[in-house]
Amino acid sequence: MQRHRLHPRELRYTYAANRMAEHVMATLNTKELLAIRDEEVARSDRRLVDFKYFNIRPWIVENIKRALRLGLDDCRGRRILDIGTGFGYFPYICEFMEHHAAALDIPGHRLYDRVIETLKVDRAHHFINPFEPLPASSGPHDYVTAYQVAFNRPGTDERWRAAEWAFFLEDVIGHHLAASGRLHMELNWSFPIGDWYDSETRKLFDSYGAVRVGNEVDIVKR
Repeated sequence: MQRHRLHPRELRYTYAANRMAEHVMATLNTKELLAIRDEEVARSDRRLVDFKYFNIRPWIVENIKRALRLGLDDCRGRRILDIGTGFGYFPYICEFMEHHAAALDIPGHRLYDRVIETLKVDRAHHFINPFEPLPASSGPHDYVTAYQVAFNRPGTDERWRAAEWAFFLEDVIGHHLAASGRLHMELNWSFPIGDWYDSETRKLFDSYGAVRVGNEVDIVKR
């Protein structure tokens, strides 16, 4: 099952995130972000699903909670790579917490590009394909994160199996994570609950000592 959101620790994270959100919001150019929203929503090629991220404060709170769950409030100067960063709220918050954050996301997404430029997030373009390595980065990184993961082709016949995941894990852990670094992924909810990966992939994750909680997978480099 997924992490219980009413666990006392989660309640503490929610309280702390809501307090910190006021400080983060004060650093954002909200006027510019909403101007981007108003311009982009009028375009015929818009994807309305992306506009939920302009409900800015709740997403800032959620991304602060993500950082708190990783313990990023208890340290400084960690190197972080966020895969599939979208609007870039998570690396923005990591930088706010005095870490060094970089990000990856697909090319050709004008809305994301405009928001990323406004937030001044260090992001490179990259499309993750099976059996292809990540691009060279400024790593190694102490954390590699991926939230709402969709690069494993959820809901399609191209859904990743153990072989694709094995290549991805070997590349990330072997070439992008520092010693004792941590890979944290939260798989997309497109699959039926409990059906994020098959039994062979589950065994693969377990061979890396993964901690699996619902759609979340945590692996520490050994």
